[in-house]
Amino acid sequence: MACFQCLSAEPLGDDELKGRRGGAMARYVQNVNTFQVSMLDTPCSCATCPCCVLAACPLTHICVQCHLRHRVLNHIHPGSGWDHYICCQGYWPKCCCFAPGECGEKSCPRTCMCLEAWLCPGCAVSTTRFVVMEHYDLMPDPCDNRLIRMNNCIQLFACVCHVAAIFNRNLRALANIIDCLADVMFWTTTGCMTAQVDAEVAFRETQQAADVVYAPVAVDAYAPPDMPDVAPMAQKMDHGSFPPGD
Repeated sequence: MACFQCLSAEPLGDDELKGRRGGAMARYVQNVNTFQVSMLDTPCSCATCPCCVLAACPLTHICVQCHLRHRVLNHIHPGSGWDHYICCQGYWPKCCCFAPGECGEKSCPRTCMCLEAWLCPGCAVSTTRFVVMEHYDLMPDPCDNRLIRMNNCIQLFACVCHVAAIFNRNLRALANIIDCLADVMFWTTTGCMTAQVDAEVAFRETQQAADVVYAPVAVDAYAPPDMPDVAPMAQKMDHGSFPPGD
């Protein structure tokens, strides 16, 4: 917990917004509206805890992500089914044989979504979150930033330990322990993030959401990179303008 508190809760800074991935995250910096439920609070609520646990379990993760993506897409485009689905919704750039919109999504959207959640669990979770954040001009709260940064730090530390263990066999046990901790942290973050998005969609579908007054979005100080044409979700919806990166 002490390490958690030491991590910065601030949004991404200028030095973190460099490069293609950093530029893609810049679109969220100016957002001022926050999620209804913090990621840190999702395990503590009876309404969000079941979703958090199911999403954090590798055995049920794929089913949960497929259901949530379908729910989010149909929340924004009612009755559209899987018509607006493409791999990672076009938020991740084309790489080698991976080309969003050209992976057979139109003919086998459910199969593609299952493969996305299985092969790229982090990207699958983040993508669904990006869709909701873009549509409602949302940004993470300070605890969200800390949790995501803590996950990134421990994943990096695990990688460093495994590299060090190549040269010093005595470090292999430590590397395995850190690897286990990194896996626990990753799946915990995944569960919290999934439950947060599910709670946000559930709230937006209630009449209570219509009574909430949201702050206007400031003019972007950063120009977001060009998104591929195959990403229908990267275009602005009815609300106008689109987390710190994980």
